[in-house]
Amino acid sequence: MDALELRKAAEAGDTEAMVALADLIGAEDPEDPEALDWYGRAAAAGSVDGMYAFGVVLRCEGDEEQAEPWLRRAAATGHTDAMVEIGHIFDHLDEREQAMEWYQRAADAGNADGASNLAALATLRHPRPAVPRDPGHTPAS
Repeated sequence: MDALELRKAAEAGDTEAMVALADLIGAEDPEDPEALDWYGRAAAAGSVDGMYAFGVVLRCEGDEEQAEPWLRRAAATGHTDAMVEIGHIFDHLDEREQAMEWYQRAADAGNADGASNLAALATLRHPRPAVPRDPGHTPAS
């Protein structure tokens, strides 16, 4: 489907076309507010991918307060990437317990990013002790 067909389908209410059109516009110009508008329309029309994308763009623009409800709605459907994004929001706010909870949910659902973020936070909370070095030992050359 070309850009004109996508636009026609999006304007006719096709939420998949709305998300695809927003992706296309955003790829051409990440600053174009029309992309955010189409993601928002798709989200408001009930598209889970639209909710996720709308939340991600809002979060990246620094509007975590507006992003979180959309990401939660997507996460409630089992969208694991949305769970990871919510974890990022809490991580950014230094609310590590909440971040770990969301990363854990994503990891439990099989999301690799959730698992790696969870492991990274766990390491930060409980760093491995340094291995003592023998002061008389010099590494082999």
